[in-house]
Amino acid sequence: MGKVFKFKFHGNAMEYFGIWIVNILLTIATLSLYAPWAKVRRLRYFYNNTEFFHRFFDFTGLPTKILIGRLIAIGIWAIFAIASYMDMTIAAFGGLIIYIALPWLVRATIRFNARNGKFGNSRFYFSGTNKEAYKQFLLALAITIFTLGIFSPVAIWIYKKYTLNHLYVGQLKFQLNNDWPSYMRAVYVPMILFVLILMLIGFGGSTLSILSGHGMDMMLMMIFAVYAIGMLFIGPLIQARIFITTWNSTTLNSSQFKTSCNQWRYAWIVASNWIARILSLGLLSAWAAIRIYRYQVESMSLELNDDPNLMMNIAQSDHSAIAEEISDIFDIDISL
Repeated sequence: MGKVFKFKFHGNAMEYFGIWIVNILLTIATLSLYAPWAKVRRLRYFYNNTEFFHRFFDFTGLPTKILIGRLIAIGIWAIFAIASYMDMTIAAFGGLIIYIALPWLVRATIRFNARNGKFGNSRFYFSGTNKEAYKQFLLALAITIFTLGIFSPVAIWIYKKYTLNHLYVGQLKFQLNNDWPSYMRAVYVPMILFVLILMLIGFGGSTLSILSGHGMDMMLMMIFAVYAIGMLFIGPLIQARIFITTWNSTTLNSSQFKTSCNQWRYAWIVASNWIARILSLGLLSAWAAIRIYRYQVESMSLELNDDPNLMMNIAQSDHSAIAEEISDIFDIDISL
């Protein structure tokens, strides 16, 4: 059994608030033109404060590349939006073109973010091809459509597998080792639990209301309260279960990732973060972002089954295809 090393996060909410508020104000003042610089500042803060084995992460992306990608995306959208006013056929055609381009756009963004991520002296690298992206996209789409959305969690598994199984840090390769039923369970267990609780509350509430003589009002109030609380937590709970099943099934060469994340605590953090944002009119967004990121990072560990120093040396060796990939002019961030 290898030695276990934990991830650490050194950021704090007060420090990040200064970065966050400046990003917001400058983005508004420049009509969103500052957004790429804001994204880079945000990612660098989180990366630079994340530590593993006495080494820190970094993000080296250029804001100008992100700006170019976003201007291209906005330009394409604007052309079709204007044209659609003249001819609805053009609008439908434009939507189809954007939908067809989606796998390419997703792959471009994943590759950009991976290449500009660093761990110590090691660069990340994404080897997924456009051909594979379209293949997985069509597979996920077919499964979702032909099962009437019932098997849509399989699409999450396909996306995670495509992303992680083509990701490297230096010469070290990530691998997702779970199967699609684990994502079905991650999504549907909270939903089924939610429905069962609603049914139980409905049955108990109706019985109680009849015995107490309060009629249907009490039952409806109880069902509504449980429904409101459930709707607040069910999304975060699904998010937590996906996070857990993904990282507990991911390896880096022969080393195993593990997370001590508790699904209920994770869901509480996400749900209470939303409440805090709303009640503070957004001013606690920086605190909320630090809070969930810290919990995610500090729940993570890696069981190294190789000599740690030797493994870090292997990680520092760049993937053989990186030099060729850097010259790709389509290596831009198109996320909006």
